Amino acid sequence: MTEAKTQTENQAEVVATSAEPLEKIRLIIKLIRPKQWAKNLIVFAPALFSGKIIEPATITAASLCFVAFCFCASAVYVVNDVLDCQSDRLHPRKKNRPVASGKISAPFALGLGAVCAAGALAIGFLVRPTVDVFLLVYFILMMFYALVLKHYVLLDVFAIAAGFVLRAAAGAAAAGVESSGWFLACTSFGALFLGLEKRRQETMLLKDEAASHRKTLNAYSPELVDRMEAVIVPSLVTCYAFYTFQSYHGQWMMLTLPFVLYGVMRYQVLSVQSDDTGAPDEVLWKDRGIQITLLLWVLTSAGVVYGIIPKFFATTSAFLDGLR
Repeated sequence: MTEAKTQTENQAEVVATSAEPLEKIRLIIKLIRPKQWAKNLIVFAPALFSGKIIEPATITAASLCFVAFCFCASAVYVVNDVLDCQSDRLHPRKKNRPVASGKISAPFALGLGAVCAAGALAIGFLVRPTVDVFLLVYFILMMFYALVLKHYVLLDVFAIAAGFVLRAAAGAAAAGVESSGWFLACTSFGALFLGLEKRRQETMLLKDEAASHRKTLNAYSPELVDRMEAVIVPSLVTCYAFYTFQSYHGQWMMLTLPFVLYGVMRYQVLSVQSDDTGAPDEVLWKDRGIQITLLLWVLTSAGVVYGIIPKFFATTSAFLDGLR
């Protein structure tokens, strides 16, 4: 009986030992947050709208820029988790993060962050030295956000928006195309909208404990966020309308405007129905309506940029006129 028990215990120890490396890998993946890499897809937008995304050199450069920003963003997430581990333990969701839960030590996490940052700079330099400049500015801005800006109302969401603008500008530099002022303005307003929605959900989720997690959250009441979005959303839609109206590819680009308008309104509906809008990446991976809207927006944009939609309408019109 004793021998059988000992054998069972030994087998359990072997299973536990073999599971430890897998658990460590799972925690590392959770720490670097690959789900949030979707935010970096904006680096492809300049190549798409310039009509150069099908060129092998351009798509390669944009893809490497995307990878570089994924590594850089992961480095930011790691450092931020180390800095916020105490306050994260008071958050109903963030308390389960690897550093906050104590499953990964702070020194190990910082070492991993350094590796990610070095990898980002190495890849960015391979694309173009200018991309490294954007990566460095992005990293410094995010560190300044983590240490200072996130404690100031409005400056926190403006810093988040600036991060998206830097991604878009880096994508333009990688693709070797000129950045559109209207597009960067759209990016800014869109990021501000997402940042405000994130603050709304945090205040609603934490309720009376919001101040203990971060003092500035007390300022972002749902009523105030509604008033701010009443300025941001019309600005976003108006900027995008001007951007499409003045597009290099003609006014056909205005066909994409309804998708942007629907996407923003869909996001607002979701903010009332659930708390997923606190994390835009969760919305992208979960909501079918947002996924379909984004896909249709990309396909319509590509159809206009590469002349497929204008040619189709011209051919159809000529055919119908010939029937008279």
